[in-house]
Amino acid sequence: MDSATNTNARHLHERLGKVSSQPINVSSFTNKRLTINFRAPIKRLRQLVPSCLEVEEIRDTGLGMISQCVCDFHVTRFGLLPIPKTHTNEMLCRISVKVRKQGQTYRAYYTLRSDSSSRLLGFLGGRFSHFRKAISEFSLRDDGEVYELNCKAKDELCDGFFRGHIRSLSKEKPDTTCFADIEEATQFVFQLDGSCGYQFERDKLSFQKIQYPKWDLRFCHEFSYNFSLLDYLFSAYDLRPEFDCVLFMEKVPQVWGSSWLYRPESAENAYQPSAEMETTA
Repeated sequence: MDSATNTNARHLHERLGKVSSQPINVSSFTNKRLTINFRAPIKRLRQLVPSCLEVEEIRDTGLGMISQCVCDFHVTRFGLLPIPKTHTNEMLCRISVKVRKQGQTYRAYYTLRSDSSSRLLGFLGGRFSHFRKAISEFSLRDDGEVYELNCKAKDELCDGFFRGHIRSLSKEKPDTTCFADIEEATQFVFQLDGSCGYQFERDKLSFQKIQYPKWDLRFCHEFSYNFSLLDYLFSAYDLRPEFDCVLFMEKVPQVWGSSWLYRPESAENAYQPSAEMETTA
């Protein structure tokens, strides 16, 4: 990333949300999550990612992935302390990357933006979360036929809308995807080690391990969406995206681990996959 690109990326990232340390684990239970995925040339996605991170390649295609997640979940525990279930609707924009920490290379998603409907979680997440959340207005429809989430952010660049039809869920892959099947899509998009972010002002990374369940994903075949941030990124950075697929999951527990800022490490060693990651032929 050259100096001009780095400056532009810094301004964009600091507008979207800052990164810092998270002192405790946070446990949650996701009701539903749909992830809208786009392929784009790695060399173009690098414009959005600090040079200390590596955009992950989909097999040997020369392509990486940028995604928008829409979901709702309950936070159930801060560290060892159980709390009354606190519900939130969320939207999250991310890029699939590899990050190094303490001599190891991890598969992660790099967060660009995170919006929450919960004022409590937004307040806490805006001060103590690995990625500082923005509090935004949301409306949710989840009636067994349609899952629809609408986000009205204070920054209109981050407005978003998604509607998916539950009847269209299946393991059958859509014609648009580059993945061989639902197993390969699951492995690349979700079988990760955690999430990461970068604090430009101090040149420090944050890597947060996430305890994931055994995934049981399906493709969503009928949907509509409109994400202002993705539209902006696609145009302003000439990402040349190709729509890939929408992935659906429900009823899953997760634990977001504590994380602390650290100095980036050089990527001297070859990528070391997580223990759960299988080799795809």
